[in-house]
Amino acid sequence: MNSPTPGDWQRSSPVAILFFAGNIFKTVARAMIQGALIPLIALVPLVRNDPGVLGVLLLVLWVLFLLPFAAGAVQWACFRFRVAEDRLLIHKGVLKKTALDLPYERVQGINVKRSPVDRLFALVTVTLDTSGSVQAEGKLPSIKTEVAHRLQRSVTALRPEDRAAGVEGSVAAGTSPSSDAAREVRPAVGPGRVLLKLGPADMVRIGLASRNFIFVAALVGVLTDLLQPGDFLDPVLEAVESGVDSAASAFTGLGVLAQVGLAAALVASIAGVALFLTVTSAFLRHHNFTLRHGGGRFRSRAGLLTQREVVVEAPKIQQLTVSQGLVLRWFRRYRLFALPAAAVSPEAGRASALEVPDVLEVPLLGDQLAEDLRALVFAREATAIPVLPGSSEFKRVSPHYIRALALRYGFVLAIIFGTLLLLAWAGMLAGTSTILFWWAASIPAAALAAWQRWRRQGYAYDRDGLASRTGFVGREVKAFLMRKVQSATVRQSPLQRRKELATLRVQLACGKITVPYIDRRVACALRDYILYRVESSRRRWH
Repeated sequence: MNSPTPGDWQRSSPVAILFFAGNIFKTVARAMIQGALIPLIALVPLVRNDPGVLGVLLLVLWVLFLLPFAAGAVQWACFRFRVAEDRLLIHKGVLKKTALDLPYERVQGINVKRSPVDRLFALVTVTLDTSGSVQAEGKLPSIKTEVAHRLQRSVTALRPEDRAAGVEGSVAAGTSPSSDAAREVRPAVGPGRVLLKLGPADMVRIGLASRNFIFVAALVGVLTDLLQPGDFLDPVLEAVESGVDSAASAFTGLGVLAQVGLAAALVASIAGVALFLTVTSAFLRHHNFTLRHGGGRFRSRAGLLTQREVVVEAPKIQQLTVSQGLVLRWFRRYRLFALPAAAVSPEAGRASALEVPDVLEVPLLGDQLAEDLRALVFAREATAIPVLPGSSEFKRVSPHYIRALALRYGFVLAIIFGTLLLLAWAGMLAGTSTILFWWAASIPAAALAAWQRWRRQGYAYDRDGLASRTGFVGREVKAFLMRKVQSATVRQSPLQRRKELATLRVQLACGKITVPYIDRRVACALRDYILYRVESSRRRWH
């Protein structure tokens, strides 16, 4: 079969049926987890002794399993795309037809993803990140590599400034422009110099610093506690249960020191299992992570089974987010997100039902690289704003912020413990004195939490950019250029009006940033200056 002529309407590989079926599976799984999973699990013990009803239930589950593949095949048959000179055209939909006209001028980056099945058939899934949309608009699942090459050439050829940057980069590297252009259109290997490459030891650090580590450890502990003998593993599990009972009786006869040692060993084993799972997840997602920069673009590539390649142009980046938790602080490392327009963090994208585009994520980097990335993203602008959370250049907000936070926390605690007291007085709960004790103990804890939040809060700015620092246990810095701001407002609460304070809120194309409890005159001056920079700048914000 001959390759399609450029500009003709094309169809993805039949392997894309798995892509469409997977999307349907995700939607059904979210719906079942939210409302139908627990009733189905509760129904199984009721019908397990009725072969007829159980057979019908299994048949329904089998049909539900096959239905996404049938629907995916229909969606694949209705999916068409065309790579034109200046735009990408996509026609899709079964009952509801959708025609997408995507000019290359709106493209912020071309991201490439290779699942194990795609790699087996030499295919790639290409996503075009666009400005002005939260969802990933242009997505071509399981297309041929040469089609992806042609699409990248079409997008790059439409921008003379990109070609000039590529030529300059090739001359600096001592290669010809033609060879640099050939490397430019390859989805597998990115051009430019390597800024960062992570190894196996870094995967362990990422696993330790994962926010899911405590959740996984708690889940492992709960599953261990809920382990009960079943129908198929009765002999094994009953032997384990009898051994546990014997160990428990022996445990009660040990001394205090031995009991503490055994308890510590149990906690260490649970933490070890959780660490193994989080480190495995880090290897699957960030294995062989490589960050490159060239031609005004950042290109990251990572993944063990499914390889992801994210390309973001530096002028398209709206905000730099640098975070550091307790573990990363111990390692003296940071985590960085470069957010383009209408983008959200990967955590928020995985938690929502929207199919959001990938963003440039650097899971582990040091001080110097963070500063270098700030300089590369902002170029000659915002040279004085800090991006490291530990910088001494951040100014603290007013101490009255502590009182505002303490009142907010106290109000929440009053609702929670007040409800518990009402339930206790109604006879639904016992231990009124215990509830009162914990209510009283939570008051100083709330005040301490408010003080800690105030210590983490700060802001810094220069003539081009502004950075805001927040956090509680960890710290996070959000830095941006003022000329890319979409709106800036100053608000005052009753407490702030009494103290001549205000809160500055800045809206970007990728989210909102708040600087609370600063002097009202400073907040108004910053607002006016930001709006002036937006109106006076002649440079594009995306």
